[in-house]
Amino acid sequence: ITVDSLLAAFELTRSDVMANPDKVNIAVRTMANRMPTYVTIKDVKKRWGNGQEDVFPVMQFEKLWGDMSMLPELRTHYMQVTRQRGQQLKDQAQLDSWLRDGSAQGIAVLCDWID
Repeated sequence: ITVDSLLAAFELTRSDVMANPDKVNIAVRTMANRMPTYVTIKDVKKRWGNGQEDVFPVMQFEKLWGDMSMLPELRTHYMQVTRQRGQQLKDQAQLDSWLRDGSAQGIAVLCDWID
């Protein structure tokens, strides 16, 4: 990220960021109007324990500030990187699916386990 080009896209300067919060607020809201809104429709599982789970349809609206590739004044480059992700284990009832979906294995690679 080139900070000055990003600020220019917002029509701001470095001094504006520190000295003019109202101008920053207006610039962010103006940029938000230019950013696309993504709508995702998905099924979300709610696990209740003892292997029980319910599936609820959910519609999620969001603006992906990390994807400013549609702005012509910002140069965008893409790089391929590995991304191993795993779900957080928040409840013992999730342990079985956490082991099956590979999340446990992904965490095991990151940790040094003491026997």
